[in-house]
Amino acid sequence: MEKRIRFTIILVLILIVVIAFSFQSKEKKEYLVYNEALDKTAVTVDDVSLTLKDIAFYVAYEEKTVQEQAILYNPDNPRQYWNVYTDGQFVKLTAKQAALDMAVHDEIFYQMAVAEGVKLDVTEQEYLENDESDFWSDLEDWQREQLGISEEELDSEMEKIALADKYQSIYAEMNQKEYEAYNFNGEAYEALLSEHEYSVNEKVWDRVEFGSVTLDN
Repeated sequence: MEKRIRFTIILVLILIVVIAFSFQSKEKKEYLVYNEALDKTAVTVDDVSLTLKDIAFYVAYEEKTVQEQAILYNPDNPRQYWNVYTDGQFVKLTAKQAALDMAVHDEIFYQMAVAEGVKLDVTEQEYLENDESDFWSDLEDWQREQLGISEEELDSEMEKIALADKYQSIYAEMNQKEYEAYNFNGEAYEALLSEHEYSVNEKVWDRVEFGSVTLDN
């Protein structure tokens, strides 16, 4: 009798584990509707949590950049390029990682800029406003809807990026390095990154269908 009870308990525990694993796998495979998940944290940089709303610019920017390459690769079927396997990874996944890496990079430099009291001058502000207007106007109405953020929210994010970019230039000069050395894929930046902590919320980020947020791929 005791053996049967023990066996039943073990069986139930195994069943619970299997069900939990199946649910977790299913949840991970189901893609998020981006504009319905904007408040979900995608990545945390030091003590700052960046939501899907916070990194929406990077998603739109990188999708736009890769789509331009995709159209050159195959004008009749741009989607094909996104699934090209090169340098050990699919283009889609490389682009997705680049978007996240840029977001982390800019958050680090933005926080440094704020700490040092760096501001944009009048000329830089004018350039920024032109860039903001150009980027927003390049998005179709349906793309804006799928991205889920307003023009004001996009402008705010682009202002942070402009400050990060300005401080990157200052920091590179302070350390007698080329500006490019502190790009998100630069060698000097890798050393700087090691001084910071960041973690990706894979339960959210893995469920973002990159290449299909602002594109009909």
